[in-house]
Amino acid sequence: MFPNFDPQLLSDPNFKEDAVREVIIVPILTRLGYHPTGSQTVVRSKNLVQPFIYVGTRKHPVTIIPDYTLYFEGRPVLVLDAKSPIESVTSPANVQQAYSYAIHPEVRTDHFALCNGRRLAVYGVEKATPLLDVSFEEFESRWEEIEKHLAPKYLLQPELRKLYPDFGFAVSRLGLAQGAELLMIGTRLSTFARVSQDLYTATVNADFAGSDHCVSFDFKPEQLPLLVAGLPDELRRLFLEALSRSPFQACADLMVEVDLRTHLGESIEVETETFVPLVIDEVFGARFTPLRLADEPTDIPKHIFRLSKAFTIGTPEPPGDA
Repeated sequence: MFPNFDPQLLSDPNFKEDAVREVIIVPILTRLGYHPTGSQTVVRSKNLVQPFIYVGTRKHPVTIIPDYTLYFEGRPVLVLDAKSPIESVTSPANVQQAYSYAIHPEVRTDHFALCNGRRLAVYGVEKATPLLDVSFEEFESRWEEIEKHLAPKYLLQPELRKLYPDFGFAVSRLGLAQGAELLMIGTRLSTFARVSQDLYTATVNADFAGSDHCVSFDFKPEQLPLLVAGLPDELRRLFLEALSRSPFQACADLMVEVDLRTHLGESIEVETETFVPLVIDEVFGARFTPLRLADEPTDIPKHIFRLSKAFTIGTPEPPGDA
């Protein structure tokens, strides 16, 4: 990734922030698949129409514009700020600057990162400590971790970082070919996300052969109402409304149970991993299951709509209650 680069240059006073951008960050973003055009894009030094955020009734100026804003399908997924090697990627001042941009109304990303060449640190807006902190010497050996914190698939669905193996790939290795039919009965879904205008996905962790696996269900927009048909009217309205606006995600908290006819989709290669989504062909049934389970997700950002929270604070009652 860094051919002919001498790490000792990081100690050279002439190796400054602009060198970090071109020599370190650009190769990382290129390897991740971010380009000026396409579905994964990168914008340098994005300008803000309103260069401030409100804290209460007061304006808080955004004084530093991070060097890179990463997009997937036109949607911001992460901001990355370059620093010189003599600056820290964990200092409160530098972290605060990048955070203020990530939460800005014109950006609104769940993650931000800083890189000074010596280290790359990735943060979630809900956590004070880095989700990932990698030294330059580890960039190659820990590349899989870097990808799991900077690639769109994981930025949009952070729960996939748990490193659970992919269910679709696992069953394909048993001899099931692409297009093979699978009936999934009594499946409780976790996180829903709109991937593009024509594609949605829902994920859930499930036991397979005695270990946890991640199951991804891909489906068309017109199938979404069928999947949530079992929800009480008000919960269904809130859930669909959440999916229709940024960040185009909603967590069902395993309270949506469905019966599906699916088939194995095309395999997707992501560096060292292969994913095979289950493509939904037919929804046989959909039920509201308000009973909370012990393994419901716990790493969902606070601004993501969650059925469990809406059901707790709202008025909808489960079927059959007085």
